[in-house]
Amino acid sequence: MNDLTDLLGAYAAGRTTPVEAVDEALGCLEKAHAAYNCTIRVLDERARAAAAASARRWADGTARPLEGVPFGVKDVIDVAGVPTTHGSWNHGDEPASASATVVRRLEEAGAIPVSKDATTEFAVGGPHPPRFGPVRNPWDPGRWAGGSSTGSAAAVAARAVPCALGTDVGGSVRLPSAWCGLTGLKPTAGAIPRTGVFPLSWTTETVGPIARSARDAERLFAVLRGPDGADPRSTPLPPLEVPARPDLAGLRIAVPGGAFTELCDTAVRAGVAHLVDELVAAGAEVVPGEVPSAGDALPIGYQIVFTEAATLHRVDADRWDTYDPVVVRRISQGIVTPAVDYLRALQFRVELQRELDAVFADADLLVVPTCPSTAPRLPDGTVVVDGEEFPLYAAQSRSTMLGNLTGAPGLAVPTGLAPDGCPVSAQLVAPPHREGTALWAARVFQERTAHHRQAPPSAS
Repeated sequence: MNDLTDLLGAYAAGRTTPVEAVDEALGCLEKAHAAYNCTIRVLDERARAAAAASARRWADGTARPLEGVPFGVKDVIDVAGVPTTHGSWNHGDEPASASATVVRRLEEAGAIPVSKDATTEFAVGGPHPPRFGPVRNPWDPGRWAGGSSTGSAAAVAARAVPCALGTDVGGSVRLPSAWCGLTGLKPTAGAIPRTGVFPLSWTTETVGPIARSARDAERLFAVLRGPDGADPRSTPLPPLEVPARPDLAGLRIAVPGGAFTELCDTAVRAGVAHLVDELVAAGAEVVPGEVPSAGDALPIGYQIVFTEAATLHRVDADRWDTYDPVVVRRISQGIVTPAVDYLRALQFRVELQRELDAVFADADLLVVPTCPSTAPRLPDGTVVVDGEEFPLYAAQSRSTMLGNLTGAPGLAVPTGLAPDGCPVSAQLVAPPHREGTALWAARVFQERTAHHRQAPPSAS
C-alpha cells in the first residue's frame, strides 16, 4: 500500500478509491497478522462503511485532509463501540462508549480506523504478553517488532496500513519505529490529548503517530495536536511551523556523545553519522552540545514510570496472577519505591531539563541514536551490540527516555540497514513545541535519501 501522502495523491488523481484502499488494507492485515501476530481486532464492517462515505466525498469534491486514509490503533486507545483489551486477560469484554480524542480527530479529518493493534500488556509488559503473544518483526520474524506500540509498527512496516497511532512512555512510539524502519514522533508533553487512552504514567506518557515518512508524520500531527478541553495536561499550542524549503541553512545541530553512544552498535553510530553528514550537506551546522546527566535518565525514568503505574494497578492486586510477569515485576518495583526516591526523581527531571535547555540555547536539534541496536531477538529479547548480547531493558530506552522525562519531542528517522539486514535509526530531539524543526530536518534528509522507502523483503 502507498504511504499516506501518495495515497491521497492517488485518490485526487482518480487512480484508486478509498473503497479499494480499505479492501486492500483489510486483506493485507489478514496476511500480516498471520505472519507477525500484529492485530487484535479488524474493524472490517465499520471500515468498509466509512470507505464508501469517503469515496462519495472524493467524488463530490468535499474530501477532508485525510479523506479515506486507513490507519491502525494501538489497543490501549479507545474506538467507540469496540472493546479495548490493553493486551490483557483482564479487559476487553465491554465496548468503549466513545472514541479517544485522537481517533475522533483523525476520523473527523476523513481517516478510517481499520484495526486495533497488538500491544504489550498495559503498554508496560514484556515481549510475550500472555493473552496474545509476541509481535514479530516484518524485517526478521525471529525478532520482536518492539514495545509497546508493537502491532502498530509491524502493520505499518508490513505495508498493511500507511500509518497508526501509538503511545510513548519511555520510547514506545520511537523504538518500534526504529526497529521496523519507520518514522515515529513522540510530541511535546501535552501537545496531543490523551483523553480515551488507558493511562500508564501521567507525567511521561504521550500519544504519537507512526508513519513511513516525515511528511506523513507532519500531516498526522497537524490533525492530532491541540487541547481538547478534557485532558488537563493538554494546553494551547503555538502554530506548527515546518519550513517548506529544501535546504537547512541556518539549522544548528548538536551531536552529543557520552551515554548516548557508550553502549551503541557500530551500525547504529554509522547511521547517525550518515544523517549528520546529509544534514550538513543540506546547509546545517554542527555545534557543541552535551547532556552530562543523560546516563541517569533511563533508571530514574523507569523509577517514575513504575511508581506511577503502580498507583493504577495496585487496586487489581488480587488479579496479578493473570498479569504478564514483567508487568507484575515492574509495578511491584513501583509499589516499594520510597516517596523520597520518587520526589528525588522528580527533582532530577528538572535538572535534566536545565541541561537540555543549555544545549538548546545554542542548538536547534540534538541528533542521537534512537536505540543502541537492531531489533531484539526472540524468544529471550536480548539485543546485540557489536557482537555482545545485552538484556533488552538495560539498553532499549537509553536515548529515548530523555524526551519522556523532559517533555521534549523526539522523531525517530530510519538511516539504513545494518549488516544483519535490519533497520537502524537516529532520533532528532527538538525543544518543546518545536516539532516542526525536527520534521523539517527529517523531510530534507528523506528527500536526499531513500531509507524510509525501503520495505521488508516480505512486503516488497
